[in-house]
Amino acid sequence: MELKLDHIVHFIKGHPTEAVNAWKNHGYHAAMGGSHENWGTYNSLLYIGQAYLEFLSIEKKEIADQSDNPLITQLTQDLQNGEGVGQICFRTNNIHELQRELENKGCVTLPIFQGSRKREDGSTISWSMLFIKNNPQHIYPFFIDWGMEDDIRFQELKRIGMFDEKLEDASVQAIFIAAEDSEKSAKEWTKLFPFEIKDTYKTSNQHEKRISIQAGSTEIFFCQPLNEESEASAVLKTRGEKPFAIQFAPSLEKEVNLFGSSYL
Repeated sequence: MELKLDHIVHFIKGHPTEAVNAWKNHGYHAAMGGSHENWGTYNSLLYIGQAYLEFLSIEKKEIADQSDNPLITQLTQDLQNGEGVGQICFRTNNIHELQRELENKGCVTLPIFQGSRKREDGSTISWSMLFIKNNPQHIYPFFIDWGMEDDIRFQELKRIGMFDEKLEDASVQAIFIAAEDSEKSAKEWTKLFPFEIKDTYKTSNQHEKRISIQAGSTEIFFCQPLNEESEASAVLKTRGEKPFAIQFAPSLEKEVNLFGSSYL
């Protein structure tokens, strides 16, 4: 199976335009995505090359609370512990084949979800989503199939003004995830997904043990605290095993700290 990083979901409490304005203040163009009417949520987006950041928030609590979509359930639960990056999504061009491959590896998945969102211009886009069932701490990513070729989709996004020219040729170089056991997390990901362990080391300040895996063009670091001075230690205490920092390539001129997570 071929998997590409599609997007990173950042849970926020306020209106998604707050993220749009925050990125604008740092000199970047984010844009409103729209409403997921069946899930009671809405979002804004910042594209980084062929991936994007999604700032997801609750628009209608009564609908979100009743949703059976695992991402929306996680959103409502995680926001009780604070804002921050909550999930990672990888893109596939055959979600049914991916589901079969995961099941053959002994991984139980949920039925494929059909998603849609009404854009600001009134148009509707749709997609398919796949979640791993045995994922109580949300330690595994989820998957999306847009039902069209990447080139066609990105041409359409560019046409409607979703891209920031400064980030059009950029990429997500690295994702840092707080982990109780970095070795265990890395091995479980490489067992299920077509990723390979790349590096194992302790940070220069000896605060963390890190194991990285290569997930396509993105390196994912599982960061295990060795003492309470580790940033990952604070994340584990407040939000559990979650991503807490995202590294762009090329790097941002200045670190951006937004809604409980860092962008570098």
